[in-house]
Amino acid sequence: MRTSTFIKSIAFIATFSFISCTEEVTTADTTSGLTSDDVSVNAKMDAITGDITLIAENQLDEQSTGKNHISILPDCATVTTVVSGNTWTSTVDFGTTGCQFTNGHGAILRGQIIVSGSTDFTQSPYVWNYSFNNFYYDNILVEGTKTLSRTIQSTTAQTTPHPVVVVDLDLHLTFPNGNEYDRTGTRTWELISGYDTPMVFTDNVYLATGTWTTVGEGTSSVSNVTTPLLFEISCQYRLVAGEIRVARNNHTADVNYGTGACDNNATISIDGGTPYAFTFGN
Repeated sequence: MRTSTFIKSIAFIATFSFISCTEEVTTADTTSGLTSDDVSVNAKMDAITGDITLIAENQLDEQSTGKNHISILPDCATVTTVVSGNTWTSTVDFGTTGCQFTNGHGAILRGQIIVSGSTDFTQSPYVWNYSFNNFYYDNILVEGTKTLSRTIQSTTAQTTPHPVVVVDLDLHLTFPNGNEYDRTGTRTWELISGYDTPMVFTDNVYLATGTWTTVGEGTSSVSNVTTPLLFEISCQYRLVAGEIRVARNNHTADVNYGTGACDNNATISIDGGTPYAFTFGN
C-alpha cells in the first residue's frame, strides 16, 4: 500500500437526524441515558466512515501523483476514472453480490463510492468529496456526501509542516433492522508520521480530534474526542489509542481505545462506572 503527501486520512464523522410522524415532529428523547448498544452502534458508524475515507483518499493519491501505486482495494472492486475539464471523478464499484474489504474484520461492501476533485492539486486548501450509489457496508445502507479540505501546516502535535485535513460530512445510515441515523460534523485529521515517505502507506500515523452529534431512533447524543485518537495504518485495526466521550442529557459514556496496542479491544464506562470491555469494528 502507499501514501502521498496528500492526506491519508481515516475519518470519523458526526450525526444528526429528524424523525417525523404525519403533521407532528417526534423530537429526540431528552431523558434516557446511554446503553452499551448505543455506544456499539456509534463505534460501528465510526468504522464505516473511517474505511470509506481511506478508500476516497486512496483515489486522490492515484490522481495527484500520476503513478501506479499498490491499491488498497480488493481485487473484486473496479475503478473507472473520468476527467472532464478541471475535474476528475473516480467511481469505485464493489459490485452487487458483496466484495470483502481488507480491514480488521473483513467488511463486505456492495455498490459504488464516487470520489471527485480538482485536477489542480497545488490548490491550498485542496478540496475533494465523495458520495454513494446504492452503497452498503456489512448490509448497512450508506447515503449522503462528505467534503474534505487539506492544507500543509505546522501544529502543536507536529511542528514539521504536514497534511492537516478538515472533514465535513452529512451522512445517513440505515441498519439491517431498519434503524436510521444521520451524522453531520467536522473532524480534524493530522498525518503526524509517514508523510515523508510518499510511496509507503503502511507507515502512516494519524491523530484525529473533533466533536460530532448523532440523532436517530428518537435519541440524540454528542460525542467529543477527549484524548486524541491515534491511527496506525500498519495495524489491521488502525485505531490503537484515544478516548471519546458520548453525552446524552446528563449521562455520559467514555469509550477508551487503549494506549497503542494493535487490537480491536476497547472499554466503556457509563456515567463514571467501572469500565467493561467490548470489541469494536464488528
